[in-house]
Parts: sequence; structure tokens; C-alpha cells
Amino acid sequence: MGGPHPHAPCSRISMRPIRIGPAACSLAHGPAPRRVTRPKLRGPRPADRIPPAKRWTEDLIARAGSDRIVSVGAASDAAAGPSPGGQGVIDRARSFFNVFSDPSCNRRLFALAFGQMLCSAATLIHDTYLPVYMQDVLGLSNTKIGAVQGIAQFLAQLAKGVSGIVGDILGSQVRMVVFGTFLTLLCKPMFALSYPVMKIYGSMVALYWIVIGKLCDRLSKGIREAPTKAVMNELAAESGDSPDPAYGMRQSLATGGALIGSSAAAAIFAATGQSYILTFVAAAVPAFFALCWLTVSFKDDLSSKKRVATQDKGQAEDSTESSTSLLFKAKALLGSFKPVYWQALAVVVILYFARFDASFLMLRAKQVMPKTEIASILALNMAVQAFMTAPLAKLAGQSVSSRNTMLTLGFLAMIAADAAFGLPFFGHRWGMWLGATFLALHMSMTHSITLSMVGSYMPTGEVKGVGKLSGTAWSLTDILLGFALVASNYVAGVLSDVTATRGLGNVGCFAGGATACLLAILLLNLFARFGDLEKQELVVKRKRGK
Repeated sequence: MGGPHPHAPCSRISMRPIRIGPAACSLAHGPAPRRVTRPKLRGPRPADRIPPAKRWTEDLIARAGSDRIVSVGAASDAAAGPSPGGQGVIDRARSFFNVFSDPSCNRRLFALAFGQMLCSAATLIHDTYLPVYMQDVLGLSNTKIGAVQGIAQFLAQLAKGVSGIVGDILGSQVRMVVFGTFLTLLCKPMFALSYPVMKIYGSMVALYWIVIGKLCDRLSKGIREAPTKAVMNELAAESGDSPDPAYGMRQSLATGGALIGSSAAAAIFAATGQSYILTFVAAAVPAFFALCWLTVSFKDDLSSKKRVATQDKGQAEDSTESSTSLLFKAKALLGSFKPVYWQALAVVVILYFARFDASFLMLRAKQVMPKTEIASILALNMAVQAFMTAPLAKLAGQSVSSRNTMLTLGFLAMIAADAAFGLPFFGHRWGMWLGATFLALHMSMTHSITLSMVGSYMPTGEVKGVGKLSGTAWSLTDILLGFALVASNYVAGVLSDVTATRGLGNVGCFAGGATACLLAILLLNLFARFGDLEKQELVVKRKRGK
């Protein structure tokens, strides 16, 4: 009764019977010393009895998977670091960026995506208030704004076509990405200089100045876009992984940059007494850092030694392809696309009629909420996209069935967004925020996934008799989508003017967008049931190191 408590933490007495040796039976030798034995544990040790460092190390190895090896030294260093709970959050954050199994491919992908994020921030700083500036200060109608945006989008798509082909000719898509970023930096000051131009030469010249600046900005984006997607497809093929998570990560970082840009625009616009010009000046800062980042990250690809090696390789390949005519190459390129590619492209083309420029959203918001709150719509939209795009892209990448389901849900989200933006019941700031949320869900569910869907049916590697056409394939796709964007923005402008003249506001474009989404849902399900969009075996296989 007076012994230690059986559950006392410092007790050394076992609950099992005490074993006494034979000598204990003889009184002549005195009492034998007792040997206390601790209970033996069989099977896995309870979690509360495993040392925290070892428990966390085993958990890290289990999460890493059978194809990843954690050295003893690395595990020990990690165990000496943050607590298991905090480190788990860090590991999940790292897994967001480690979408490829090859670390080198991951580094290059992150460099591309981070550069895209900085460029997106620069663009949103001036694009947040540019439509309002064009209408209130320069006096453009909805139709003219739609025409400007449509032409700008078409030039961007055309630039994508040219840049991808030039990148294949040069043997390096990275150079085209850096060149496009340089052009982005050059055109940013044009928006800030529009006010002095208007004071000196008049509003008409300032209007043309702004239009040229917008066209140059979209042109520079187009020059970056196709080479960036071509490099991503090449990295996916090199690492032997699916490109879906890569597109999702890139889109998440791009929308994160757009969120930063729109938030910065709102803060600068409010702090400067609603000065459009000072807001536009700030757009050059992220573009400058983007150019520096990409130049440093891809200095090996831009070096003269690598360029000479690429040229030597290209000359060796040209010796077998010099007799190939341009017409033959065009036929070979078109012949390399399977019918499923054209089915996927048709769905995206119809969808793009609901993807008119965000300027129409800004013009609609201006009618129902203060100008200083317009940027909050973009901020909310980009925040949701930044967090939702990557995980949804991973879910969609599991199978073509998952992808098609995700796209259908995304199209429905766009219809809900159009209803929130267009119906009179939602004609207030809360309706605009609701529409922005549904629009963000739509973009998270569809934007990177549609690009990955079309890209998954493109040929990878080299086409016999033609050579490497990863950039050219994207160029052709972007040119075709460019025509769809021109028509989409023009139709959106006309519909908005029709409803505005009837006293309904700038809502006609949203009715057209909802109709386009309904048609896209119908076409997607028709091709999935009676076509090839539900066939997993038609997705281009990726081979490691190829």
C-alpha cells in the first residue's frame, strides 16, 4: 500500500511478476538481488512513446513516397529544425512547387512561372483603371473599347504564333520569353505618358497613343506566351510527368501576381487622389524586376556557348531536312494533329466567346459601385484563383473523365457569374463581388485545364521530316484562338451598347457569355459521348528524358 503508484512517471517497478533466481531459496547466501524486467513491446510502438524527431522523420519519409530517398543526415538536420506541425505546412507548400519529379525541371518551371507572376502584376496595375480612363477621360464607347480589346487580343494571339515558330527556328524558346519580357518593360511608360500627350496634341492623339500602348502590351504578352507553354510541355516530357499540375501552378502564380497588381493599383489610386497617371507609372516596376529575374535564371540558355551548340545541332539536322518544302512541313504539322485535338479546340473556341476582356466587367461595376472599389472586384477574383487553380488542376489531371467533369462545372460557374453581373437584382456592390467569386471559380476550373487539354493532344518531340515543332504547334493554336477573341470582344461590345441604349446598362455581353457557355457544355458532352474526348488512350504519352 505504501509503494509507488503504478502510473507514476518515475517508477522503475514493472507490473510483471518479479523473477527470483535459485539462490534466493537458500537462506545461507542471503537474499538474492531482484532483477526488474520491463515489459517488452511487440509490434509497432505507440505514437506517444516514439521520440518526436524519429516520429517526424518517419512521417516525412512516408509522405515522400517510395521513389524518393531521404538521407540520414538530411533527416537529422530536418529533425533539428522546426516542429513537426510547422514543418508539415512547409512540406505541403514545397509540394505545390515540386510538380515534376526532376528537380532541374522544377527549377526552370518555377523561374518561368515567377517571371509570369511579375509581368501579370505589372499589367494589372494599369489595366485595373485603364477601361474607366478610356471611357471617362478619352470618351470611348463600349463598342470602340471592345474593338480595341479585340484587336489587342488578336495581336497577342498572332504574336504567339510568330514567337513559337521563331523559337523553334532559333532552337530556344527561352530567348523569346526574355525578349517578350523586354518589350513588356518598354511599353509600360506609354500609359503614363498619355496625359502629357493629350495636353500637347489633344485627346484624339492621346487616344491613338493609348491604343498603340495597349496593342504593344498585348503583343509583348503574346511573344512570351507560346514559348512559355512550349517550354512547359518540353519540361513535362523531359521529366515524364503530366503537364496539368505545371499549368495549374503557373496559373496560380500568375493570378497571384494579378492580385498583387490590382491591390497595388487600388492603393496607389486612392493614395494619389485618384490619379490615373501616377497609377500607370508604377506598372514599370514589376516589369523591370521580371526582366532581371528571367535574365539571371536562364543565363545558361542565353549564353553564346549554348547558342553555338544549338546552332551546330540545328545545322546537322538541317542537312537531312533542307530539301523539305514549306508546304510539306505545313502538311506534316497538320497531319500530326489527331481528330481529338480539333474536338478539344472547338470546345475552347466556343468558350472564348464568354471570355471577353475584363474591361466590360469594369465598365459594368462602374455603374453600380464607387470607382475606388472597382479594384476590389479584381482583388477578390485573383485571390480565389490563386488558391484554387493548382489543387483543381491536380484533380482534373487524374483522368480525362475528371477533366471533363471539372470543365462542365467550370462552365456552369461562368453562367452563374454572368447572371450576377447582368441581372438587375444583383445591381450593387455585393452582386459584383458575388459575380467575381463565381468568375474566379470558373477560371480556376477551366483556364489552365483547357490549355492542358489542348496541349495533351499536341505532338511532342520531333515530327519526322519536319523536326521539333512544340512551339509551332502552340503558335497555330494561338492564331486560331486569336480570331475567336477578336469576334468575342467585338460581339460583347455591340451587345453592351444595345442594352445600354435601352436603359438596361452594360449587361448585354453577359447574356452572350452565358449563351456561349451553354453551347460549350453541349459540345463538350457531345464529343465526350460520341467523339474522342473521353478516351484516355488518346492523350499523348510522356516519356522521361524524351
